Amino acid sequence: MSDGAIIDRMYAALGSGDIDAALACYTPDALIWHGFDCVAHDLDAIRPQWVAMKPVFPVQELTDIRREPIAGGFVQRHLWVVHMANGERKAWPVCIFVTIRNGRISRLDEYIDRAGTFEPQDDGPLATPGLEPA
Repeated sequence: MSDGAIIDRMYAALGSGDIDAALACYTPDALIWHGFDCVAHDLDAIRPQWVAMKPVFPVQELTDIRREPIAGGFVQRHLWVVHMANGERKAWPVCIFVTIRNGRISRLDEYIDRAGTFEPQDDGPLATPGLEPA
């Protein structure tokens, strides 16, 4: 499995609500850091956050994925698009730095400005505003 395949598998599991499958993509000692709270969460701490996210965002997808290798992993920019439980569709530009160890994610640093959301105007695949097409 390529390094990128593990993050694709993780986001697919997370989007479908399969928290156990998403967590299985990580090493047991993995840390997930968020730029919005500046806390490195272990898997026990991230599980309830992911469980709580699914009812609020029942449909989640990534689009406009741009991935570049870095030492020990890769950096990825993507657009996180959700259909909220109330029917609204929202999107956020996200940047993640991913460290891979033995084919699994050992650290994920996520930069997302939770205030930086926008409402997409159509239901098709989206591009990140202001970036050149990939």
